[in-house]
Amino acid sequence: MSAVTILLVDDHPIVREGYHRLLERQEGLHVCAEADDAEQAYRAYKEHRPNVVVMDLSLPGASGLEGVRHIRQWDKDAKILIFTMHLGVAFALKAFEAGASGYVTKSSAPGELVRAVNAIAAGGRFLSEDISRAIAADRLAGPERVIDQLGPRETEILRLLASGLTSEAIADM
Repeated sequence: MSAVTILLVDDHPIVREGYHRLLERQEGLHVCAEADDAEQAYRAYKEHRPNVVVMDLSLPGASGLEGVRHIRQWDKDAKILIFTMHLGVAFALKAFEAGASGYVTKSSAPGELVRAVNAIAAGGRFLSEDISRAIAADRLAGPERVIDQLGPRETEILRLLASGLTSEAIADM
């Protein structure tokens, strides 16, 4: 079986070197190229055609999300793993909307990055445990009700409107 080829995209050279070493120590994984911004990532993807792209969200210039979109426009089958410090549910959901196949936070154990690369290379999807729990908690909480966002005065005005008073009568009160 041939090695899974990987394109690493992160604007911090020391961080990239650490991930490079971690991945290269794994049997069957090979880092074929690196980039430090979304534009370089696009060019490197076209040149090397890696099996998996490991991309940070926070990049100089165009964001990692834009990098995902651009690569996926060129190759709709591209397998892209977001590897980022952003723990927010919204970031993860936006990454999947842009076409990412996985999302791993940098606070995850090193083994999670390796598992994610292998899962995505095999055609699967992957979420790190911390972001998976955050998404589940967000979804279980249900949609936020607009009424819960009202302040005390706004709640009082809504109650008066519901009781049948006109806006003029409420203003007079």
